Amino acid sequence: MLEATGQLSLDFGRIESTPRLQSARKARRVATVRLVEFAPFPRERRDEQWGVGFTLDLSSQGACLRTKEAVQVGSLLRVVVRGVDGRPTLDSIARVVWHARGNLGEVRMGVSMLACRTRRPLGVRTKKTAVAA
Repeated sequence: MLEATGQLSLDFGRIESTPRLQSARKARRVATVRLVEFAPFPRERRDEQWGVGFTLDLSSQGACLRTKEAVQVGSLLRVVVRGVDGRPTLDSIARVVWHARGNLGEVRMGVSMLACRTRRPLGVRTKKTAVAA
């Protein structure tokens, strides 16, 4: 297991945080690697493409994403986080809070979740039928 963790840190970089940032956070961050798709919100042109990246950490209020392209700080994005099975687990509107370029040229972005849409499975309603007496 230690080898896998070491490989992830090589692939995605170390997830470090200063004590000052940890105390300022309202929600606990969890180091989670998940596929993320994002697009500008609201979309202005039909040809705007979805960007793809990975989460480095995830919380109920935000995430740190690793992507290929940077998005301007303050921009709104529609963010879809996919679970291990590929199904969407989070569909949210987020604001880009910061971005930085890593040593290998990758871009890291911090996003703050503003509004989430929950994805619940559809329930089956059964109709109660009256029994004639």
